[in-house]
Amino acid sequence: MEGNLDPEKCAMSIEAPARRPSTAQLKGRAAIATLLLLLYWYRGFFVAKPPSSPIDWQPCFEDPSFLCGYLEVPTDYGNPSAGTSTLALSKYSATCPESERLGIIITNFGGPGVPGRQASFLSAARIQNFTGNRHDIISFDQRGLGRSTPKVNCFGSTLKYQMFKTNTVFETTFSVPKDPFSAAGRAVLIEQQKEALALEETQGAMCAETIGAEALGFMSTTTTIYDMEEISRLLEGEDALINFWGGSYGTIVGAYLGNMLPHKAGKILIDGVVLGDMWSNEHYESQALLRLLLTDSEKTYQLYLSECFKAGPEHCALSAAGDESPKHIEKRIDDFVDKLQLQPMRVTNYSRPGYLTSGGVRSTFFNTLQMPEMWKIYSQMLASAINDSDAASLMRMIAPRYRDPSPAPEHDGYVETGQGELLRLAISCGDARQYVDGDTWPTAEGIVDDILVTLESFPRFGATVHLMEQHGGCQFWPGTGVGPTRFTGPFNKTLATPTLIVSNTHDPITPYAAGKIVLETMGDSARLLLQGAAGHSYLTPTTACATKVIQSYFADGVIPEDRETWCEREVDNYFIGVDESSTNPSLLAQSLGMDYHSF
Repeated sequence: MEGNLDPEKCAMSIEAPARRPSTAQLKGRAAIATLLLLLYWYRGFFVAKPPSSPIDWQPCFEDPSFLCGYLEVPTDYGNPSAGTSTLALSKYSATCPESERLGIIITNFGGPGVPGRQASFLSAARIQNFTGNRHDIISFDQRGLGRSTPKVNCFGSTLKYQMFKTNTVFETTFSVPKDPFSAAGRAVLIEQQKEALALEETQGAMCAETIGAEALGFMSTTTTIYDMEEISRLLEGEDALINFWGGSYGTIVGAYLGNMLPHKAGKILIDGVVLGDMWSNEHYESQALLRLLLTDSEKTYQLYLSECFKAGPEHCALSAAGDESPKHIEKRIDDFVDKLQLQPMRVTNYSRPGYLTSGGVRSTFFNTLQMPEMWKIYSQMLASAINDSDAASLMRMIAPRYRDPSPAPEHDGYVETGQGELLRLAISCGDARQYVDGDTWPTAEGIVDDILVTLESFPRFGATVHLMEQHGGCQFWPGTGVGPTRFTGPFNKTLATPTLIVSNTHDPITPYAAGKIVLETMGDSARLLLQGAAGHSYLTPTTACATKVIQSYFADGVIPEDRETWCEREVDNYFIGVDESSTNPSLLAQSLGMDYHSF
């Protein structure tokens, strides 16, 4: 990151981005950056913001190689009397001479609910390297998130919200009976879904009391696009095109941008696709979207087992010397999950004593499949639970220890909430198809019957993601129906610059099939870059082949000639050839409230 302080440097690399530094390295670099900034100020080399800048950019206290600031925007762009909201932004500046600068790239790191400002400290340098170091990387906290105001803080603190979820299906997800299709199995699922509906109604009521519908109603993706347009206008000018980089939910933001503002769409990269059409035109608890998203989940799980078997006990703790195929590992795990379904495992050697359920194993496993650099670590954690009845590490993933956030400067006024699911709902319920007069609200029985259809195709994780990400409950959400008119498409606008779609062959939650649908829908306005890799969106190591295409796209404006570009996998075995510094798993960990670096 020190290179970001050199105003003469404008490096263009076609090699894969540098490996992400460790936490200790980041702290050291931050200290060095602080010293360099002081020297630059002293010598007069630090370039101050232009007098006309609408943002008072100052070095970020988390990492002084970044600049941070705030921007006031209209709460309702269609009603000036509605007051203003405040967006928190970060900037990772290009080091090119002004003559070679290509503007800004606005980012969104997914969720929805991941605060962009905080996430940028982990990913902005990587994105800048990808794009040729000729853009300022601009990240911001969407309304309700992070340091933007008003914020979604329905329960007052992370601890209070954790207490609300403790030992409920919100924390453990569904425990799935061995035969969920039997009358008894269906009854078990219905009972859990009734609990989920009660929890959704309660948290909705809490948010109505503490935040209010008027504030919560202006946190949708539609509003986010208006905010991005305002950021671009103020930083780059009225006629500037909007360049964008989005992963996971950020691909929805990219789809909205290109189709709400096709005349303003610049270079747009979407990585790990979720279909904007289904997102905005289905009820949030719709299993149709989840079935599409889970397309490659079982395939990715089988790859995990295969890689584990090939790596052997030395590298994968779930394998054993006598295993003759991956099926032996699969059976070992299945037997353990079935055992937990009959009797959860007590956990006393963790700061929050409790018990491990089968749903807890399913959810932690599903999270792990999204982060290949976690595969080896997770095999050790799960093997400890299976072989030694020690589930403390798994419990840390399910119920992380509450820690007070690092103190911000007094004038900052930041309050950490850690209520990620509510941040997600604030955006999602503003986007999804709404229930109107005459519609029947979903019942526990109806939801479970829909889940059972999903379980027919995805027996391992088909009833897991539904509650991991709280897909549902918008009928109770106070912000539903408030705010600007929802954007519902169409999602097939013609763009001057084709969107670059990135997909992985083994992504358990944003499959290649979704990227292919967007490619077909957008026609000549899109190109697809497919990596033969495992992992979710940008949480997987990016190949040198893909890096070269992305850099050429952003830095040189080179559009791939072929509608699809294939990049071979470069890792021989994810249990041997990947470590945590090769990519950025802590973004997902943050969105889940997990303390990734304590594993």
